[in-house]
Amino acid sequence: MHRSTDLHHTTNTFEKCAQLRRSAREATDRALRMRAEAAEARLRAVRMRRTVERMKAGRRSDDDPGCRRFPATETRRDTTSRAAQLALLTAFVHARLDEEGGTAVLFHETGCPGAGASECHCPVPERVRHDVTVRHGLARDCEEALHDPDHDAYDWPHSELAALLRLKVLALPYELHRQWREEWRP
Repeated sequence: MHRSTDLHHTTNTFEKCAQLRRSAREATDRALRMRAEAAEARLRAVRMRRTVERMKAGRRSDDDPGCRRFPATETRRDTTSRAAQLALLTAFVHARLDEEGGTAVLFHETGCPGAGASECHCPVPERVRHDVTVRHGLARDCEEALHDPDHDAYDWPHSELAALLRLKVLALPYELHRQWREEWRP
């Protein structure tokens, strides 16, 4: 009878895990839809603002040859240099990894006796900290490759671009953070 109780408890645990995965997927889908809607709203706001500015300037909006726009090639009119953009991206990645490492103590196995105490013997918080340490190392390697590129290497431009892409991929899991910038998307 004790064995059937353990089997029932295990089955309930698997059902709860499956339910949590489904709800996490649904939340992710909702977040992606919300992000797309927000991007569309920002685009509409920018278009409306430009139309209002043109109307104030007394120009026609779409048929004025001086007002031609190419949305696919438009760039942000920031005065921020490429080096400053790179510094912002690396600072963003390291700050998010530091936050994740700081919250590692919150992750415990079910029934952990030390979940809240300082002496926990769960492998989960240690694994999270190890993962964060590895990703910090990857980010530092990418920074080094971007700040001091080896122009004599046989794959020089590709290696620098690959390092930038890896750094952007490290930042991608945090795209819903309020400090995320769309130009960091790989």
